[in-house]
Amino acid sequence: MNKIKLFFLAHKVDISLTAASILFTCLFHWLGVFDFLELKTYDYRFHSVRGPLTGWRASDSSFIKRGTDVVLVDVDDETWRQFSEINITWPYSRGDIWAKAIENISNAGAKVIAFDIQFDSPDTRSEYLRGYTENLSEESKQSLPGHGDVLLAESIVKAQANGTRIIMNSKIVREPTRIPPEYLAMPVKNIMEAKPSTGIINDMMDVDGFSREYSIAGYLEHDRGTAYLTLGMKCVKEYLGIPDSLSPQMDYKNLIWRYGPLNIKANGNTNNFLVNYYGPPSGYKLPGNTYPAWQTYPRYSLAQILDSRDFHLEDDSDWMSQFLPNQIPEWILDIEDQNERNNMMEVMGVGSDYSIENSPFYNKIVIIGVSVEVLHDVKSTPFYNYLGKTQLTPGMETHANAIQTILDGNYLSVFGGRATNLLIDNRFYPATHFLLISFLCIIAFLLFTKLNIHPVFAGIVIFLEGIIYVGLAFGFFANDIFWMFKSLFSFILPEFIHSLYYDSLQVSLPAVGKSYVMPIVAPLAGITFTYASNVIFQFLHEQKDKKFLKETFGTYISPDLIDKMYEEKQAPKLGGVKDHHTAFFSDIQSFSTFSELLDPEKMVRLMNEYLTEMTDVLLKYEGTLDKYIGDAIVAFYGAPAPVKNQEVKACATALEMGEKLEDLRSKWKKEGNWPDIVFSMQHRIGLNSGPMVTGNMGSQMRMNYTMMGDTVNLAARLEPAAKQYGVYIFVGENTYTATKDIYAYRFIDFLSVKGKNVPVRAYELISKISSLKSNEIKLISDFEKGLDYYFKKDWKKAIEVFKQTTKQENNFTGRNTNPSIVFLDRCNYFLDNPPLDNWDGVWRMITK
Repeated sequence: MNKIKLFFLAHKVDISLTAASILFTCLFHWLGVFDFLELKTYDYRFHSVRGPLTGWRASDSSFIKRGTDVVLVDVDDETWRQFSEINITWPYSRGDIWAKAIENISNAGAKVIAFDIQFDSPDTRSEYLRGYTENLSEESKQSLPGHGDVLLAESIVKAQANGTRIIMNSKIVREPTRIPPEYLAMPVKNIMEAKPSTGIINDMMDVDGFSREYSIAGYLEHDRGTAYLTLGMKCVKEYLGIPDSLSPQMDYKNLIWRYGPLNIKANGNTNNFLVNYYGPPSGYKLPGNTYPAWQTYPRYSLAQILDSRDFHLEDDSDWMSQFLPNQIPEWILDIEDQNERNNMMEVMGVGSDYSIENSPFYNKIVIIGVSVEVLHDVKSTPFYNYLGKTQLTPGMETHANAIQTILDGNYLSVFGGRATNLLIDNRFYPATHFLLISFLCIIAFLLFTKLNIHPVFAGIVIFLEGIIYVGLAFGFFANDIFWMFKSLFSFILPEFIHSLYYDSLQVSLPAVGKSYVMPIVAPLAGITFTYASNVIFQFLHEQKDKKFLKETFGTYISPDLIDKMYEEKQAPKLGGVKDHHTAFFSDIQSFSTFSELLDPEKMVRLMNEYLTEMTDVLLKYEGTLDKYIGDAIVAFYGAPAPVKNQEVKACATALEMGEKLEDLRSKWKKEGNWPDIVFSMQHRIGLNSGPMVTGNMGSQMRMNYTMMGDTVNLAARLEPAAKQYGVYIFVGENTYTATKDIYAYRFIDFLSVKGKNVPVRAYELISKISSLKSNEIKLISDFEKGLDYYFKKDWKKAIEVFKQTTKQENNFTGRNTNPSIVFLDRCNYFLDNPPLDNWDGVWRMITK
């Protein structure tokens, strides 16, 4: 107990932060902050984790063998085209088209026919014809075709007498100015006189406009005691023969709607349930390939349904006749050979051996709807992004999925009864969600506090905790907790190994009712809040310690060194590390003149502004400031922390410093209170890369983090050497080699600087290659020609070239010389004083 008490006392702040993270996560979850993202993870489980249950893309045949109880009849593109060819236009005639459809489907053995098409206004053509012929004689009127609504009603009566239940859709309509404001939009009176059943079709949309839930019934505000079953529920009622006397009753304790033999799992404390979508839209085909449609449900074109012996299309094959009693398709009758005709009749199951059980509509629920694009009756479902393709599902198919979910009892079990939109339940936040989030957050807290590692590595471990939880959550949906590992191994294993373990790695479809929906976003948010709050606390705590250390030792030790010492948890000590780095030296041209012309106060202000801008650029490109020596800046790249592409960043620093200096000159000129020399201020920069030692150097009492080595010495010599050539960024060979594909250079000379016997190549950095101007390209090219003559001792030709390049040089104010002038003078000198025969072309500097 004492250990536990001490632990809580030692970690009271971070324990409090963890508790706050849990409470805030639960509050945000309760308020719906995470709902949008949670719904997307919900969809991912369908289209990528589990996949379709039926159709040719299903991972196994368990549901295919069971078959579906729903068949779709579709006004699709084929129907639209074929009907247009024989001058049948939308809306289709009720007496000719829909009545015939009911007759054929009923005769083919359907148990239920449901229309996802509204008939809440009279048949347009019949009404128009009646109005047009009002003045005709009674005898003439008798010859008119029957009213479409009457003919449709007659077909409903015949179908129901034949044992097929007909269901028409209705809709709850709201008109704010009407009293009462809500009413049922029902099919017209003539149709309702045939006594079809009706089911409402009001959509259930989530916050993102997707259809994931389905209502059991709808209620009018002024009549809350009457349940109006939805179209899908009415189909199930008629299919199962549930008596009219029964109505759905809610078991609030178990969140189940009980209706006759059905126990429907509600999505929380509502009259909705989550639809277990069986697959993507049945009629969708992937563009650009020969794959068939998804075939989630058996689907037939309305044109096929009407294509019998007494209904003629352009593409007439009497397809429906094979499923109708006493009908033989004409194409079979046209077979002249009697034996062949009999064989074909036997194969098709027509003629004397006809059996209605061979019909694809036998004992099925047939839903008639539309998918043709111009009618816009489509929904977004969890399979919207299946295989990365946008796929809208016809409205009738949302009813089909709801029906099949109920008939199979294939409900989704949601952790805590509901995962999103929790406020709609009018319940307190579910305790199960609170316990789950608390459990994961406490694990994250213990990992963070008990693992004595850097917060970044602790974050990686906690990230893995989140990944494992997500894998388990997805696995529960697929009813296979090893889903993540199987999927990962299937992805990374070579094909020949994967084939050996194919059966073991296969993720089968979940059994009926065995898909579990675990919340994902809220638990991950809880883990993230726990980690982030503890990291921030640790950071602030460390900053407090670091501030104390700086305030205590800042007058004795470099602040940068204090930071490094604090991070490494060690006292400063002398010593260095040898590695490849880039040294940087800069100096202002003619600085002594500035000192003479400016009083000390203005001089300090000028230098502070200059050094601030230059240092900002240096730090921007991850340079390490070593020291200021008057107007000079000494820096290096790659220590104490490694810097990727350090040579490139050093060159970028030098070029941007030139741009910043130009901006400063313009600013100072506008201020107008500076001498003219300030407006032409220039600085020179020397860069060199190579091995050097960086580390703490000095004495045991006082030390500095700096650099030493031959590479550093050369960079220090290049900066003043630039003065002799009139260049402003002088670069050593190693830096040039590492950056020549990005930056444009001009080779200047072989130098033997003071203190070095081995000559080095020195280059002038001009600009990025992509920014190189045409006159600069020509200058570089011509200058190289001059150098070729120079090293060949052809002084006269070299002089001619350098005279031309002298004119091409940028001779701005303050530039006293340039490389062309330097080499022109040398050539003139060598023309009168030729060098020895063993001359190596190296220019030896005798000063620093």
